[in-house]
Amino acid sequence: MQIKNLVVKLLRWDLDPPVSNPVLTWDKKEIVLVFVETEDGMFGVGEGWVAGGTARALVATLEDDVAPVVVGRDARDIAAIWEDLDLSRSISARPGIIRAAMSAVDIALWDLLGQKAGLPLYRLLGGHSNRAFVYASAGLYGKDKSVSDLADEMSGYIAKGFTAVKMKVGGASIAVDVERVKAARDAIGPDHRLMVDAVCGMTTQDALKLAERIRPFDVYFFEQPVAAYDFEGMAIINERSGLPVTGNENFIEQREFHELLMRKSITFTQFDLAICGGITEGLRIAATARPWRSPVTVHSAGSLVCMAASLHTAAALPNCESVEYHMLHSWLFDRAPAGFLDVDNSHIQLSERPGLGLSLHPDDF
Repeated sequence: MQIKNLVVKLLRWDLDPPVSNPVLTWDKKEIVLVFVETEDGMFGVGEGWVAGGTARALVATLEDDVAPVVVGRDARDIAAIWEDLDLSRSISARPGIIRAAMSAVDIALWDLLGQKAGLPLYRLLGGHSNRAFVYASAGLYGKDKSVSDLADEMSGYIAKGFTAVKMKVGGASIAVDVERVKAARDAIGPDHRLMVDAVCGMTTQDALKLAERIRPFDVYFFEQPVAAYDFEGMAIINERSGLPVTGNENFIEQREFHELLMRKSITFTQFDLAICGGITEGLRIAATARPWRSPVTVHSAGSLVCMAASLHTAAALPNCESVEYHMLHSWLFDRAPAGFLDVDNSHIQLSERPGLGLSLHPDDF
């Protein structure tokens, strides 16, 4: 399984009208896919994180820095390739962009290995379960979007088969966000899970004030309430607010999650396979969380590729309790095989197709 080529594809969609979370407004969405081609004509596909910046930097990193390390190697040598790429990260002083590139290549290599073995990835990774719990994620801010609109949105996800939803907070006044959370709870009823996400956008004091006022609405977790590296602030909120804290989707390595757990900054451990170092590092992060009895939840806000990798990884892990099913960032979901993303009582049954189970080819884009 010698690697012949690395094919990078930059995809872009315009968003009209723009949508916002507490810290970002999007008028377009960019996705970077990586296809790893072997000499025998197989293709594995992966995806790298591009949130918060231009995708061109990731494309250049993959083509100029990563491809020379990968091409010519045996695609089955996933651990060795990962370590060589990680060494380049440590000496380049560009940890985030290299980790995004590593993530894309790592996912693609695991996809290839599953295809070669004739096994769906979740079975290759251990096969703890053949399904994954998913929650509907959106509840964003938008121009002229009313509290009533938010309520209709949340109830609509329940009607689609979800029993859990997540919404954004921290992008309006505390009073308005309290009204929004109450409306969401009223809309979905008392028996469904409700989560909130501040996307690192609040101060510790404001997060505590908000938590006190939304606690009566039975919030399941409070995601990234303050700046990502504010370990102390997260720990205070986790201890005092009465709402379990979840994080951090944008962390890039196992060591950072260890720090979160050691400092009791989080109750739920959340990682994203498109930035943490791919499936290889995702498995390590989940193993780090397990002795702390910290349930794992997998963040996914990209394309079908990241979602497929997230579902397979989640099903393989004994301590993974959920996967994010983003209702805005659902790019290429229309390319999924029939039934691949069907939601029944907030669960998705994993495909038995080999690897990630997708039918994507670089010539399609």
